[in-house]
Amino acid sequence: MHDVHGIDLHRIDLNLLVALDALIRQRSVTKAAQRTGVSQSAMSHTLRRLRDLVGDPLLVRAKGGMQLTPRAEALATPLRSGLLALERALAEPEAFDASRSTRTFRLCSPDAYDLLTMPALLARLRRDAPAVSVAVLPTPSALEGALESGDLDVAVVPVQLSARALPKSAADDRSAATEPAEPVGESPPADLVQRTLLRDSLCCYLRVAHPALGHSGRLSLTRYCSLAHVLVSPRGEGPGVVDVALAERDRQRRVAVRVPSFATALDIAASSDLVLTAPRSLQRLASARGLVCCAAPLALPRHAVTMLWHARFSEDPAHRWFRQQLLDTSNRR
Repeated sequence: MHDVHGIDLHRIDLNLLVALDALIRQRSVTKAAQRTGVSQSAMSHTLRRLRDLVGDPLLVRAKGGMQLTPRAEALATPLRSGLLALERALAEPEAFDASRSTRTFRLCSPDAYDLLTMPALLARLRRDAPAVSVAVLPTPSALEGALESGDLDVAVVPVQLSARALPKSAADDRSAATEPAEPVGESPPADLVQRTLLRDSLCCYLRVAHPALGHSGRLSLTRYCSLAHVLVSPRGEGPGVVDVALAERDRQRRVAVRVPSFATALDIAASSDLVLTAPRSLQRLASARGLVCCAAPLALPRHAVTMLWHARFSEDPAHRWFRQQLLDTSNRR
């Protein structure tokens, strides 16, 4: 590699430039050596190397000490500016001040997660970071590229875990959230970092006075399959995890309506006799709509909600702060 003047940049190391800066500023081999913490003989050797490199004496003896040559004087300002710029670039990044930041953080997330955590997240931001804003965007087709470019800060995505029987109660479900989970499917690309935000399971939501509940408050598998269902299907096609599990038992259900969001599905279930099979974590929101939660009559896969980001932003102070807000909000749901 060469610059426009033909100097081989491979021959220049940072120590040479630091020494040259010290020699120019101190105009003394002895003082420059003291400033950089090397011996006088080592600094004299470095000065010879610099003279060979630049093709100029740089410092010459004169009355009253050493004097800079015109070439050294010309180098003084750009050299000092360059070293200062390098120091700033390599310094520890400035701490992120959330209370003063006006940054907009961009994420994509499933609507069940938004329903569960977004109000609490926004309340937290109003308190601690009043000028910070959040943009929830549709999941892009090129998710990895959006995270790498920074167009998207974080992706919140559901990950199916190994199938297991549902816990008997919501309290059991919360305790199970600390257990190790075994993902099903492909791991994220190596340059993406993944962190689990929460673990969840599925239950059935029906309106309080639903005729299928009876006195027991439970559904048999046969009764479950005989009812009409509302299915949350963002793509609007294909079987859901419930349909896959039923097919393994040579059973099927009738999906009366597909909708793209859990918010809509909860409203439909609350105003009809349709059954909604959805995350247990939505129980509080479902109860406010007059829905009750009962155990599904078959074993269904558990799932985790995970946060993905690109590894190049892992140590960015602002990015780390926002990820911590998501983690804290998810843990306190």
